[in-house]
Amino acid sequence: MRGLETFSQLVWGSKPLLVPVGLHVWDSPLFGHRGVLLDTSRNYYPVDDILRTIKAMSANKLNVFHWHITDSHSFPLMLPSEPDLAAKGSYGNEMLYSPADVATIVRFGLEHGVRVLPEIDSPAHTGSWAEAYPDIVSCANMFWWPAESEWADRLASEPGTGQLNPLNPNTYHVLKNVIGDVVALFPEPFYHAGGDEIIPGCWKADPAIQSFLSENGTLSQLLEKFVNSTFPYIVSLNRTVVYWEDILLDADVKVDPSFLPPEHTILQTWNNGPNNTKLIVSSGYRAIVSSSEFYYLDCGHGGFVGNDSQYDPPPTSGNSGNGGSWCEPFKTWQTIYNYDIAYGLTPAETKLVLGGEVALWSEQADPAILDVRIWPRASAMAETLWSGNRDESGKKRYAEAMDRLNEWRHRMVNKGIRAEPLQPLWCIKNPGMCNTVHPFD
Repeated sequence: MRGLETFSQLVWGSKPLLVPVGLHVWDSPLFGHRGVLLDTSRNYYPVDDILRTIKAMSANKLNVFHWHITDSHSFPLMLPSEPDLAAKGSYGNEMLYSPADVATIVRFGLEHGVRVLPEIDSPAHTGSWAEAYPDIVSCANMFWWPAESEWADRLASEPGTGQLNPLNPNTYHVLKNVIGDVVALFPEPFYHAGGDEIIPGCWKADPAIQSFLSENGTLSQLLEKFVNSTFPYIVSLNRTVVYWEDILLDADVKVDPSFLPPEHTILQTWNNGPNNTKLIVSSGYRAIVSSSEFYYLDCGHGGFVGNDSQYDPPPTSGNSGNGGSWCEPFKTWQTIYNYDIAYGLTPAETKLVLGGEVALWSEQADPAILDVRIWPRASAMAETLWSGNRDESGKKRYAEAMDRLNEWRHRMVNKGIRAEPLQPLWCIKNPGMCNTVHPFD
């Protein structure tokens, strides 16, 4: 399939088609895991939008659609064993994914060489579960950052509170039903269990947890209890468990590595660039790289929180602040292209890096701008994870990459993908005239 895609990209013209002859192509990827993450909880995406994204991924030789299906904001996935989660936790009956929808997406992915990796984030990011099961969710439907409180005492890192309560036995009854249904729906060797952004204030707001802490229990012990009650079950279903890096690297709430044997665990990194990648692989874990400083496609569009003073710096300050975007600036294709996800690693450590994923979190994205947010910036990552961003002499290839991406962007548009333009058409009609000869060191 990848070879045929390569061949199709060598074909030019329309009438007649121009096909090079006598050409030998040797082609194989540097990294096996090359993905796009799409969040369908903050805003809903119809099935057709997901299928179009998968089709575009296949054309770009990307092979993992990381489906962040649920979060605190909505639970759009219909599950046979727990129908109330979607019935009560979704945005509405027209914003659901049925088992038949999942089967369509999974089958379409397999037909296009794209695995569909489901993520059911927990124990944090689960406020939507409280619509069906309020007893198992701490701090649900509370204001996320109470007035006059410090940032450290917030209940969530953004509007939409709620974390599963590890002390409630019913938590595991519901969660195991969810896990069992998801594993049955997705014939994928990985199960992404989330594990990120445990906010201490949320658990501390729960009376049962307050009692546990007053008896010298710790928040990390709570998380360890949660992991010890779910991780072995996922593994027993013949799945490798993927967690966000927080599960081991968070400063306040984390588990001891003994709870997560590396042979069954993969960590996905999103903070501190190559530093956290190094921490993960040097500890013997496999890594998926989604560093927010390089691979987050939602950054730089401002924030979605209202009444935010970050929008109003003094006009004499010399800067306009970050516009409320925690991960500003916008990640240009050049930023994405030039990132080496194995930077600073030894050859042995590099072998533990499975690959990378760009991520589109959907606080400020929906079907209206889906294609523009992802493409062609994801194409830049696709090239670097397939053939690298350096030539045989070790020099970065970003100068010549512009011409390739320009051509490829137009081919994607012709395929029905609304990829954003990289340059004025004048630049394409006048090759080399839009370059600079003064590179910055």
